[in-house]
Amino acid sequence: MADPLADFLSGDPQRIWQASWDIIGTRDKNVLEHLRPALPAIERATANIELGGMIFSNRDALVHALDKVQNYRAWKCWCDDYRRLLAFDPTREEERGHVRMLTQDRSGWPVTYECECTICGRGFRVDEGEHHSRWWQWTPR
Repeated sequence: MADPLADFLSGDPQRIWQASWDIIGTRDKNVLEHLRPALPAIERATANIELGGMIFSNRDALVHALDKVQNYRAWKCWCDDYRRLLAFDPTREEERGHVRMLTQDRSGWPVTYECECTICGRGFRVDEGEHHSRWWQWTPR
């Protein structure tokens, strides 16, 4: 991850979008804590930037990333974030070591997964969908 603060303040839509996704994917508390006092400056710097997006607004990623910086301390576990955004691919989360995939049912649509958080052990049913792009809805068990 480059310098997300510099990216957020850059005024460059591509850098802001990339920094948003870097923050969404991070579990590094130091990075989040570094950004916390800069939230007002980030919000001012990004307020009037057109971030684009076709199916979903790219601003949704920015809003989610800034919300994560603001609120992650109140979460019981990192997996609390899964229910908040439809972008967490369970296969990718397993590759990162964040979840363990218990089952994968590809016999129908939507594809469903049963996953378990590797930190707290919470179970999730994950429904995969697609409408112009793939998405995953995480429901705690």
